[in-house]
Amino acid sequence: MTDTDPEIEFLRAVEDLFATLRGVPHLLSPKDMQLARTWWKDEVPLAAVTAGVTEVMEKRRATDDGDPVVSLSYCRHAVRRHSKRFQEQQVGAHSGAADPRDIDRLIVSLSADLRRAAGNVQFPETAIAIEAFAAQVDSLVGTAPELVDEQLFALETGLLEACRRTLPPAILGEIERSAETKIDGSGVSSDALRRSLRAVLDRQIRTLLDLPRLEIQ
Repeated sequence: MTDTDPEIEFLRAVEDLFATLRGVPHLLSPKDMQLARTWWKDEVPLAAVTAGVTEVMEKRRATDDGDPVVSLSYCRHAVRRHSKRFQEQQVGAHSGAADPRDIDRLIVSLSADLRRAAGNVQFPETAIAIEAFAAQVDSLVGTAPELVDEQLFALETGLLEACRRTLPPAILGEIERSAETKIDGSGVSSDALRRSLRAVLDRQIRTLLDLPRLEIQ
């Protein structure tokens, strides 16, 4: 295989995604690399990997005493579930709903907007994370129009999580305090409060970094 081999690019993307979402440098273990190779051979979409890993990371983060996710193996069931759903939707997709060429142009425009945002970000690790997700958005070119929105949603969830983990602690702390102030005294349940806080955090991070919404209008 060469450095431009699609399998190597996929494996690097998975490794970079896992490290970015953990917020620390991380090389996949031989066992995790083998799992990623299995995903490649099984044609698991990178968006499904992103959705599954992000889901597990978020659930673990929501648990106050939760240990960090240190292996891809913790994410394998979530990745399989998202991959199965994408495959089922691909089978059920039908033509005529939208012109694929128009969708592809919008996808390219979104990835360009992400790269523009990355170029303006003053935080190197965050800029790298945004660039990585721009590449994932690019990979959606040619995807059935009926599937694009859901895969973009999965990528946006991962993007916001990656930005949250790579922002400097002082900046993130300021954003979190501002978000807590906005919803303080709301009187809602703890679960609803957590969801509200997350929504406010996401909006403020998107505004700070001038991130586009990853959706097809």
